[in-house]
Amino acid sequence: MRIKAFLLGGIAAAALTMPAAAADLSYPVKAPPMMVVPAFTWTGLYLGGNAGYGWGEGSAPWLGYLDYYYGALDQYGYSGGSDPQGWFGGVQVGYNYQFDNNVVLGIEADAQFGELKDSLSYYGTDLFSGVPDLDLGGIETKIEAFGTVRARLGYAVDRLLPYVTGGLAWGNVKMSERWDTYMGGVFQPGLTGTASADETLWGWTVGGGVEYAFTDNWTVKAEYLYADLGDINWDGDAGTKVDVKLQTVKLGINYKF
Repeated sequence: MRIKAFLLGGIAAAALTMPAAAADLSYPVKAPPMMVVPAFTWTGLYLGGNAGYGWGEGSAPWLGYLDYYYGALDQYGYSGGSDPQGWFGGVQVGYNYQFDNNVVLGIEADAQFGELKDSLSYYGTDLFSGVPDLDLGGIETKIEAFGTVRARLGYAVDRLLPYVTGGLAWGNVKMSERWDTYMGGVFQPGLTGTASADETLWGWTVGGGVEYAFTDNWTVKAEYLYADLGDINWDGDAGTKVDVKLQTVKLGINYKF
């Protein structure tokens, strides 16, 4: 009986201590899943604004133009030119697609607004009359709106994107002239006149730039473009055409959707 009671007591004591021992056992803990940050991509639609400076070249045979109208006078000449320049600002919209090899292909359209202008002053005089006759005039060339539709090709170095670009360019070119005539030193209001031309020219553009994404959605860029807008027919009688070229540098900011 004593042995039986001892055995039963030992079994009971063991049963009571098993839960406490089990509580002291350690089990492996599953690690939390690692967060994978997706790599930045240039793929997507973007919209932004820009500001910059432009300088143009309006090549024209101005001496031939003056010779046509003032060749009968003893002397004529001009100063200044038709090379509009000035500040501008505008907007752009585009889409990029980044390939697996980091090549980025995109398309962009932009429109710029400002006042790029230049002026030319001319004179013609008859030196050998008693009181010289004198003609004075001026021609202003102005570009207030222009833009491009271009393809872009770049190579992404993570968030840095150098690129080349090219495509179509357009510009609204305005020209205006006023001339005054003096005969015998007396102003002749009946011989005062004006002329003007206003034409939207289409041509081509090439250039390049660099863009940097400082967040996943915001980018900044610097860009240079050269554009040949073609000719504006200023005076058909004198056969005078103005060949308009334009160079621009600008800084821009984009929001990528």
